[in-house]
Amino acid sequence: MKNNKEVIKKFKFEIGIFISLAFGIFFRFYKLDRQSLWTDELYSVYASSLENWQQFWNYLASDPHPPLFQILLSIWIHINPTGNEVYTKLFPVLISIFNLFVLLFLTKGWEKKRRFLFLLLFSFSPGAIYYAQEVRSYSLLLCLSSFIVVLFDSFLSDIQNKKRYVSLAILSICISYVHLFGFIFVGFLYFLFWIYFLGLKDNRRNLVFLLGVVTFIAYLPFVFQLLSGDKIATASWIDPPNLVLYLSYYSLYFYTSKKFLFLTVIVPVVLFLLIIYQLVKKIFRKGGFSVLRLSEMYLLVAIFVIIVTSIFSFYKPIVTNRNWIVTLPLVFMFVSEKISESKRSKILMVSLILLTILSFVDFKKNFYIVFKEDWRSTSQFISKQCEGRYVFSNATPEYIKLYLDWNSVQNFEPQLLGEETKIEQNKLCVVYRFLGGNGKSFEEKNGWKFVKEQQFYGMVVKEYLRSE
Repeated sequence: MKNNKEVIKKFKFEIGIFISLAFGIFFRFYKLDRQSLWTDELYSVYASSLENWQQFWNYLASDPHPPLFQILLSIWIHINPTGNEVYTKLFPVLISIFNLFVLLFLTKGWEKKRRFLFLLLFSFSPGAIYYAQEVRSYSLLLCLSSFIVVLFDSFLSDIQNKKRYVSLAILSICISYVHLFGFIFVGFLYFLFWIYFLGLKDNRRNLVFLLGVVTFIAYLPFVFQLLSGDKIATASWIDPPNLVLYLSYYSLYFYTSKKFLFLTVIVPVVLFLLIIYQLVKKIFRKGGFSVLRLSEMYLLVAIFVIIVTSIFSFYKPIVTNRNWIVTLPLVFMFVSEKISESKRSKILMVSLILLTILSFVDFKKNFYIVFKEDWRSTSQFISKQCEGRYVFSNATPEYIKLYLDWNSVQNFEPQLLGEETKIEQNKLCVVYRFLGGNGKSFEEKNGWKFVKEQQFYGMVVKEYLRSE
C-alpha cells in the first residue's frame, strides 16, 4: 500500500494528464449525433461534397473566409463519398483529438506541473469540446493556434532550431488561410513580440519580424481577392460588441450558470482583472513591455486581439465569440505558467481543478440540449410523409437533398420556393426556415389547399393538397 502511494505521488502529474486526456477525448465523441447539422455547417459540408473543383469554387465565390478548411473537408468527404452525417462530423472531432496528442508530444520537455495544467485546460475547455463537434473551421483554428503558441515558446528558447522556425512559418500561413482571425492572431503575436524584443535589443526581434513578413506576403493573394469582390459585406449580420459577446467568450473557458455564478464567473473574473491591473501597473512603472515575462506577453497578445477587434467591430462588426477561440492557447499558456510558478501553486491548482469540475457539471447538463436547426428531422419527415416528385423550400433546398442522399432517398427533387416549376402531383410539402428564408410563400390557388403542418426546431413543413 505504501509503495502504491509513493508511485501515485511520484507520477501524480502523469496520471492527471492521462485522466484529463481520457475525459477530453470521451466528451469530444460523446453524443456526437445528438442533433442535426445546422445551416452554417451544411454550407461547408455541401460545398465540400460537390463533385468537381469548379463547382466547389463557384459555390464559395461569396464566402468571406479563406478556403483551407473547406479544401481539407472536401478531401475528407471524398475519401468516403458514401459517408453519412456522422462520418462528416468525425472530421472536426479527429482534428481536436489530434490537437491534444500533438500538444502532449510538444510539451514533453515542460515542467510537469505546468504541462499538466495546460493539458487540463485544453482537455476540459467547453469551447474546444463544443467546436470539436461542429463541422466548421474553429476546431482547426484552435488546433493550429495552439501548435503555433507552443512551438513559438520553444523556439524562443532555442533560436538555432531551424525546423521549428520553418514549422512556425508554415503553420502561420496555414492558419491565415483557415480564417481571418487566424491571420489576425499571428499578426498580433509576431508584432507585439517584435516590439518586445526591440525594447530589449534582443536579436530574436529579426527572426520574429521575418515570420510576420513571410506570413503577410503569403496572405496577400487572399486579401486582394477579398477586396476585389463583395465578400466583406457578408459579415453585416454580426452585431456590434455587447455584454452577451463577452459572456459567451468567457464560456469558451468555463461554462457559466446562475447556480455556480459566484464561483465560476465572479471569482475568476475578479482575480483576472487584478492580474491585468498588476500587469498594466508594471508596464507603466518600469517603462514598457520589455519588463514583462514571456508568459505575460502571451496574455498581452490575447488582450490586444480582443480589444482591437472589439473597437474595429463598432465600425464594421466582425467579432463573434468563436472567432476569439484563437486566444485560448495564449491564456492557457499564461495561466499554466503563472500557477505552476506561484508560491501558492497547490492551492491555486486545486482551485482551478474544482472550478473546472463545477463548470463542467453545468456544461454537461446544458450542452446536450438540442438547439440547432433540425434539417435532419425535416428531411426524415419528408422521406416518410411527403409524396410526389417535388418538395419546395424557402431556403437552400440543396441541404435537404444532401440529407435525403445520406438516407438513400432518391425519389424527391427539392426546389427553391418561388422558382417556376410545373407541378403535376396532388400532394406537396413546403419547408419554411424561420431565419434566412427568401421571403416567398406558397400560394393557395389552382385548387391547392393547406392541410396541416409539422414543426421542427428552426423550421416547419407545411402540407398542401390539390383538389381534382
